[in-house]
Amino acid sequence: MGSAWKPLGAVAPKKLARIHEQPYQLAQWLGRFARGYLTPADDDSHTSFVWHSENGAMATNEASFGGKKVAFAFYPRDLILSVIIDGVIGDEIAMHGRRDRDAGVWMAGVLEAHGADPVKLHDAAPYALLKTPYAQDAPYDAKTDVAGLSELARYLDNASLVLNEIVAAYGHVRPGPAPVRLWPHHFDIATIITLEDGAFETARAVGAGLAIPDKLHKEFYFYTYPWPRNERKNLPPLRSNCSYQYDGFFGAVQTMSSVLAQGDQVGAVREFFDETVTLFMDLLREEMAGRR
Repeated sequence: MGSAWKPLGAVAPKKLARIHEQPYQLAQWLGRFARGYLTPADDDSHTSFVWHSENGAMATNEASFGGKKVAFAFYPRDLILSVIIDGVIGDEIAMHGRRDRDAGVWMAGVLEAHGADPVKLHDAAPYALLKTPYAQDAPYDAKTDVAGLSELARYLDNASLVLNEIVAAYGHVRPGPAPVRLWPHHFDIATIITLEDGAFETARAVGAGLAIPDKLHKEFYFYTYPWPRNERKNLPPLRSNCSYQYDGFFGAVQTMSSVLAQGDQVGAVREFFDETVTLFMDLLREEMAGRR
């Protein structure tokens, strides 16, 4: 996790509406590796990645091949993929000027070099992929918008910082918070605080994270939500610079524009999460008490 908030605003949030497309597309190769070669987890967490602030990279968990521990990492700021062997960064491929299939060829070669059959890299994803030009053979470009890719890396680093603070703050809750992970499906970085035992699909919980621009908002935004996601009415006004979201998603959101409008960026984000996570946890606990 990051040790300090990195100031944001080098690029206006609304100018970053498509900055995630290249990193999203390349991160799918990490997702293919994770789905094909890691031991499945009930909550699909084996398909997610850890964000490493020290080098601005997201990385998969490790698989074992021929006595070696193999993982893959991706650096969104530079559009570089690398392999990690027994914890040491090894070969890499810079994707600038290359096409999506080149990433697959490179990753297949790495797997073959470690005695693994790369055929699983080409299994279809279990979810619909975003439509990006790079899936249609457009070349990757790490040089035209260096400022935008750098700002995206700061978004992820800062989100990792505040979300890990949430994990630490609610560590006493049982079953408790999940580790902060980055998910290839929605390309969001998030945690979820589970409040009761049971299947993860039904157990009450509060989710928190950072989302990419989507049909709800045309810029990156922080969010929290109660799970299950049925809408709740008559909720109190929010003090922090944020709002409830009801259209296609129930929860609370804080857009990056609203964060940048505050003098204290990290203070505004911490206030948002503190207020809304507490609110939704109290709401769910009341529901749990009423059920008994």
